[in-house]
Amino acid sequence: MRNLLALALVTSLVGACATSEMSDDDGLVDGGDGKSDGSYNVKYDPNIKFIVPKNVHNYLEKYQWGDYHIVFHMSRKWFLLGDSGRTWLKHVGEASADLQEGDPDNGIEFLTMHRAMIEHLTERWGTEKVTNDPDGRTTFAEVLQGWGSDAEVEKALEDAGGDVQHFKDGLTKLNDFAAFPSEDEFGLFLQTTLRLSGEVDPMDSSIRSYSRDMTTGAGIHNWLHGQFQDPSSPIDVGNPQTNLSNIMFWRIHGWIEAKWKAFEKVHHRSTQEMNDYDQQLERFLLHMQLHSDYSDLQHATNRPSKALVQQVKGVIFSNTPDCSKLADGTTTDNCP
Repeated sequence: MRNLLALALVTSLVGACATSEMSDDDGLVDGGDGKSDGSYNVKYDPNIKFIVPKNVHNYLEKYQWGDYHIVFHMSRKWFLLGDSGRTWLKHVGEASADLQEGDPDNGIEFLTMHRAMIEHLTERWGTEKVTNDPDGRTTFAEVLQGWGSDAEVEKALEDAGGDVQHFKDGLTKLNDFAAFPSEDEFGLFLQTTLRLSGEVDPMDSSIRSYSRDMTTGAGIHNWLHGQFQDPSSPIDVGNPQTNLSNIMFWRIHGWIEAKWKAFEKVHHRSTQEMNDYDQQLERFLLHMQLHSDYSDLQHATNRPSKALVQQVKGVIFSNTPDCSKLADGTTTDNCP
């Protein structure tokens, strides 16, 4: 593991490293104070379907990967999240991310963040034995590889009663790598249908207008999370706070990673693209290191209550904005 702990970043995080003495705030609909008392969101139980190995699950919980993951996505859907989510983010000092889902450069940000997760976990836990994989994979490194082909995704969708034909139709554009002029646009197409439009208010840059890419296959990441969600599961693929402990989460993101690698083989990065890629990957590898036993300094992440998570999780993996949740002044193609 590269030593990524830059002094400036470490200094800025020192104040966030102490754990709270307060108890978990599961019942607070306003999201609570954002502090974590060290308790786990989900206690390991081998009977939970698709749960990752115990050592991996406890690692993710101890170092708050799930809390990091949901705050990452919440802060990038600021304008679509709903008042309760925005209020909580402001309350804990998170506010909106500089890059929002659908913004230029958010595609490469999305790809590199999840690549950093996969690289870190492969290095740290790749040899961990797996005994409950639905396809018989025996190590966590194999789990992290995800679906290795489009045909495997089709079979999984069929087994889950999902929309196999929609997935097949989306491959026409997705597998036409030459149709994407940049790596960032490829990442955006994979992640979301949202696109920041050119309509801006010169007097207030916080007022946003979004269009959507309605090409079949756009936002397949969000769509797959919806296809495989199981609200009855404590590690529901549709819940960003707990889904990192679900083998099916890594099926989705391993497949996205494989698709990106195929794109990389035919796409030659420009100098600017290479700089963007290097900076973003280094940034997120640092984040993963700070949330790990590789670091002498652990960064405590703000934790939304489970009640708030239930309010916002549907927004995070949705390709269709909810008009009732838009920030003042925000418009979308379906919410003019």
